[in-house]
Amino acid sequence: MGEMIGNIAHQWRQPLSLISTVSSGIKMQKEFGTLNDKDLDESVDAITKATKHLSKTIDDFQNFFKPNKTKEKFTTTDVFEKSLSLISAQFKAKSIDIEKNIDKIEIFGLENELIQVLINILNNARDELVKKEQKDKLIVIETKQTKNRVKIIITDNAGGVSTKIINKIFEPYFSTKKEQQGTGIGLYMSKEIITKHMKGNIKVENSTINIKGNSYKGARFTITLPTIND
Repeated sequence: MGEMIGNIAHQWRQPLSLISTVSSGIKMQKEFGTLNDKDLDESVDAITKATKHLSKTIDDFQNFFKPNKTKEKFTTTDVFEKSLSLISAQFKAKSIDIEKNIDKIEIFGLENELIQVLINILNNARDELVKKEQKDKLIVIETKQTKNRVKIIITDNAGGVSTKIINKIFEPYFSTKKEQQGTGIGLYMSKEIITKHMKGNIKVENSTINIKGNSYKGARFTITLPTIND
């Protein structure tokens, strides 16, 4: 809940700042007698657009928290659009680029639970990238369909997972974070959702990414799920 409140705060910060700046500008122009109809219309349009964004954010989070245990059809493009709409502001704030190579593939399952898994993996990658001093910080999202399975692959360039712990990260209560930063149940619960609720599997391995001629090590999470036709 704390994590999601933080996401809401980041998503709202920019439009609220815009509304404040534009409204102050209108007031100042009026005081100096320089406010014309064109500037007023543009300012009102900007405020309206920002408020619509705030309203959409509320709707996104309300839908995310709805308890829905009924399996339904959804696509990989939809699930990532919804996932990234909830957390993208934090990545922009930390200068983390997200590269998307997402094919539109239908899945039959629990969309909100998959969103939780994706957000968990993406936020873990963000936390590791923030620790790095490197200029280029990247997460690559890919989807692939093989016969009656869809693969969702999320790769970062945050240095990878230590070989000492890579086989433990899906265990209950295992965490590399300090006690106040995490409970250790995130990846364990992610695996439970994928394997038990959606009849798929999830694995992690270390890999490399090439960016602008430089090679970076990183973690690669691969989620495999049944497609709509399974």
